[in-house]
Amino acid sequence: MNLKSSGMEFASEMIIEAVRQKLRIKEVPITYYPRGGESKLSSFSDGWRHLKYMLLFSPSFLYFIPGVVLFLFGLLVLLLSYFHVNVGYTPGIHSMILGSLAVIVSYQIIYLGLFAGLYGKKHNLFDTDRITNFISEHVSLERGATVGLAIFLVGFAYSLHLLLNWVSSGYKDLPLGGQDMIGFTLMVIGLQTIFFSFFFSMVGGEE
Repeated sequence: MNLKSSGMEFASEMIIEAVRQKLRIKEVPITYYPRGGESKLSSFSDGWRHLKYMLLFSPSFLYFIPGVVLFLFGLLVLLLSYFHVNVGYTPGIHSMILGSLAVIVSYQIIYLGLFAGLYGKKHNLFDTDRITNFISEHVSLERGATVGLAIFLVGFAYSLHLLLNWVSSGYKDLPLGGQDMIGFTLMVIGLQTIFFSFFFSMVGGEE
């Protein structure tokens, strides 16, 4: 089974690896006697070691699910703020900044999950999920970089338009609008996609 854990999480690794290799698991009754000496068990730290092991070897729960939830939240906040939808209050520019931050951070989290899945697959640590398999099969460096460049250019074009307006106004202070935040967000997402695509290719994509 090639078990590697050296602590209390060994039991979790043994069960996870047995399930992964489709081994038969059988319960054997034992007699449990009280410990003779002082117990070295620490409920919090040992429990955390088990939980940490399971999370590290489950990119879907550690990265993809939180990343997607945060991304949808950020996108919803951006749209509500952009269209000034009243949800008990009318979201403004500060809400758009929050939405932009959530989208950018969640995008990074999702990509970290992808990298973790590729690393685990390459080193035979765990079986990859459907999302990782699909992206590995259909996304290449060229496609990812092209999409990232297209997203960046959309944001850059608007930002350039904003810069020209600022220059033509005599360098006056221009109010920050919702479309400005969307433009800046697209630039960041585009750049992330380009460089993530290169790293994706290095980690486990193309030879």
